[in-house]
Parts: sequence; structure tokens; C-alpha cells
Amino acid sequence: MGFFHGVARIPGEFARDLRMNRTQALIFLTSWFCWTIGSMHYFMLSYTMPDIAESLDVAQSKIAQANTTTMLSRALGALIFGVLSDQFGRKIPLLIDLVLMGVFTLCTGFIHTYGQLVGVRFLFGIAYGGLYGATMAGLLEAMPRSSRGTVAGFTQQGFGAGNLFASGLNLAMNKYGWKSLFFLGAGLTVPAFLLRLVTPAYSVANDAIREAEGIDQNARVDDRAQVGGNISFFVKFRYAIRHHWPIFVYCTVLTSCFATLGHGQMDVYPSFLLTQKGLDVLHETWVTVIFQCGGILGGIVGGYCSKFHPKWVPCIAAVLMAPWLPLWTLPNDWRLLAIGAFFLELAYGAAIGTVGNILQMVCPHPGIRAAFGGVTYNLGNAVSSIAPTIETKLGEQWPLPSGKPDYGRIQLILTGVLIGLLVLTLACMPTKNVNLEWDLEDPNQAIPGHLPEGKLAPSVNELENVGPATQTIE
Repeated sequence: MGFFHGVARIPGEFARDLRMNRTQALIFLTSWFCWTIGSMHYFMLSYTMPDIAESLDVAQSKIAQANTTTMLSRALGALIFGVLSDQFGRKIPLLIDLVLMGVFTLCTGFIHTYGQLVGVRFLFGIAYGGLYGATMAGLLEAMPRSSRGTVAGFTQQGFGAGNLFASGLNLAMNKYGWKSLFFLGAGLTVPAFLLRLVTPAYSVANDAIREAEGIDQNARVDDRAQVGGNISFFVKFRYAIRHHWPIFVYCTVLTSCFATLGHGQMDVYPSFLLTQKGLDVLHETWVTVIFQCGGILGGIVGGYCSKFHPKWVPCIAAVLMAPWLPLWTLPNDWRLLAIGAFFLELAYGAAIGTVGNILQMVCPHPGIRAAFGGVTYNLGNAVSSIAPTIETKLGEQWPLPSGKPDYGRIQLILTGVLIGLLVLTLACMPTKNVNLEWDLEDPNQAIPGHLPEGKLAPSVNELENVGPATQTIE
């Protein structure tokens, strides 16, 4: 009876966790929409890969390499826009980033050579890479502590929602040619820009900032102070990298496992369904829609459950991916493929739905959260950039007896290995670095938790003699 009573209480607890004011709700909607639109732009190349390869007269593996270029340049964009966001506030850098992303997506529709495709997707990668850190940091600094897991999980799966939208738009625009998809995608950046333009900046750390910075309790905390821009980014970064460099390394390894697993199962899957399984665009779209619905649901479930433990919830979710691998690639019936894909992505979504919140909780300084989250996440994506290329090249190198590329077997092997690596990495998570109370710290402090009395920001020389900040887990 106790188990069923506990299950019955979940909807009420879920609703209480998501209790927020209007400003917070608007920030939630805006953050999700911006990340979803950016991810949709990224996946457009995956859905048009066969058509672009035919148009440019190159192998599909070459188009996959263009996506590899995008993933490599994302870390550069994360660094550029992360620093700007942590120094000048979340709004203006993100607006600039959205404009650039829309322009480079539009330019993709005008390419005529393979070199032009690689160049424009490299530039797109810089803009796309700048999106994640600023968006996730701005979102979670505005959320009540009880909401962060669920909100981060749902927003993280804006990546899956973007895939879903790209699939649907590809079906709708297929008869107009592949270029029309990029033109439409660029146009959809406009509502994302306008929504972010009218969304105000807000931080739950404002009270801590007012107290530490000596600001009147009724005065507004400006956008720059909210993100720690009252002191140099270099001072904050120097402290963090000197005293907490192992957590940078760990988070990069963790995101590498997550991203390689995700891109390994998503990026080539549409081509696998069309080329190897012989599905038409309609049925390929149905499988993809069901696939991504599983991921979105998983993100919500994993984000909500992460409040019970940030380490073991994603670890268990990753383990639950393994039983669904055969059903994900082996059947020929699209309905069976859809079932396998749904449950595989449900488990993966529950695992990766925790990563956005984890990156914020282990960030070694509250004044570099956009740069830290964005760079570590996108360095992981840079590592993962090899996955689509490996799958397409090996699939073409070892084809089926019919001569079709055997993407399915390569995806099955690679995904199985990556699940094992992800589980091992999650099991090694250093939970002593998790800080659940970062919202009580002033991001303008050079040394969080170690300010000399009467001083707000130690000098760089004083930084030499101060130890690392204390971080705890409840």
C-alpha cells in the first residue's frame, strides 16, 4: 500500500516542484524555445544528408563530416559567448548569438559546393555552441531550487524536440527541395529572438548579491551584477582553474560520454531508416517522432528524479538503455523499430536530462556558470564529433550483401560500448563537489565563501594565498 500511495503522490509533488512566478515561467519558456530552435537548425543537416550528398555529388560520409565540423567549432562559440554572458549579462550576448545562428542557417540554403557547406556549418557551430551555456545558466539561476531538476531535464531535451521539429518540417518541405528547409528554419529564429528580447533577466541569487555588494534591498540588481560581472572574468576563471581543475576534466569526460552516445544514436539514424531499412520519408518521420517523444518524456522523468540523487539516477537510466538495443536496429517493421527507439531514447533522455543541472551544481564559481557549462558541454560534443563519421564510413566500408551501407550493425556496436563507458563515468562522479546552495553565493566574489570581512573582491595577489571554496552535498 505504501508503494502505491507514494506513486499517487508524485503528480502533486511534481506540480509543487514546478511552482514559479510569471517571470520565471516566461524565462522557462524562452530558454526551452531558444535551445529547441538551435537544435532544430543543427538536425536539419541530418535529415537532408542524402539529398545534399546527391546535390553536391559527394558521399553521405562527407556530409557527416560537415556535421563533424559543426561539433568541433561549438566549443569555440561556447567560450566566446560564455565569457560575454558571464561578464555582461545573459540577454544581449544571447540575442547576438540568435541572429548569427539564423544568418548561418540561411546561408546553408545557398551553398553550391562542398567547401561552402563545411565553411558555413563551421560558422553555424560557433553560434550554436554559444547557445547552451548562456541559456542553461540563465534558466537555472532564475528557477526555485525545487524546480531546477525537472526544468533542466525538460529544457535539455529541447535537443530532442529540435530533432522532432526538424523531422516534421523535413516531411512538410520535402517536395520543395532540401534548401527550403534551411530557409524556413532561419525564419523561425525570428520568434525566438523576439521572445528573448521581451524576457527580463532574473536571478534567485539577487538577495545574496544585494547583501554582499551593499545594494539597497529595494533596488534592482543590474544584469551585469547578476552574473558576476562586477569583477573580471579572468579573476574568477583563474581561481576556478587553479583550485578546481579536476572538476573541469571530469565534466568534459562526462559530457563526452553523453554527447557521443547521443550523436551516435541520433545523427545517422534517419539515414539508416531511409537507406538501409528502405522506409519512405513518412514512416521515417513517424519513427523519429516516436523516438524523440521518448527522449522528451525521459528528460522530464530523469530531471524530476534527480532530486533523489544526482549520481545514481542517471547511472541507472543509462543501464536501462541496454535491453532495447536489439529492437532499435534489427527489425524491418517500422513499428517495432519505433518501439525499440522509444524506450531506448526514454532511458537516454532520463540520463542526460540531469546533465544541465549537474554542470551548474559542480561549477567551481557561480560567476562563470555560462562559460563552465557551455565549454564543458561543447568540448564533450567536440569529442563526440567522430561518432557520425565513424558510423557512416564503417557502414559504407562493410556493406550488406545487397550493397547498402550497414549502418545498423555499426550503431549497435558503438552504442553498446558507449553505454558501458557512460555508466562507468557516472559511477565515478565526485559528489563532494556538488553544491546545492550556489544560489546563496554572490557571483561577484573572487573566492566564494572565503571573503575577508569588509572586502567584496580580493585582488589577484590575494588570490594566491586563499584555498579552494567549500562545497557540500545534502
